Amino acid sequence: VSDPNGVWMFHILPDDTGTSAIWAAQLIPSTGFGVLANMFVLRELDPQNTSEFLMSESVHAVAQEYGWWHPSDGLLDFTAIYSDGEYSHQYYSGRRMWGAYHLAAPSLSLSPVYDDLISSPYPLFVTPDELIGLTDLFK
Repeated sequence: VSDPNGVWMFHILPDDTGTSAIWAAQLIPSTGFGVLANMFVLRELDPQNTSEFLMSESVHAVAQEYGWWHPSDGLLDFTAIYSDGEYSHQYYSGRRMWGAYHLAAPSLSLSPVYDDLISSPYPLFVTPDELIGLTDLFK
């Protein structure tokens, strides 16, 4: 989601009542490049940092109610709590994330091989090695 003031990585799913939603968003820095490839990727949400994180009250409430998370666990990892992982098969989402990050920031030497995306093999965003133009995305 973007507006003139910034770009937010945003995730939403129905809550346990079926009448509302669990949602969270994290601000991507102006120098950042993020990839969202059909899977939740938000990690640790900091509800105290409202300039970089926005979320519904249900994010924490539902996770705590079902015993998936407790405040003593530290920051809630949205993907670890609410994601079922990659759709269909391993590499369904991750290979696309790796490909884009590899093109944008090859200096990071991110591995194309991983066990699963829930274990967080890739960052939410990277800072590109060089400025990216529209045509760079079609390499």
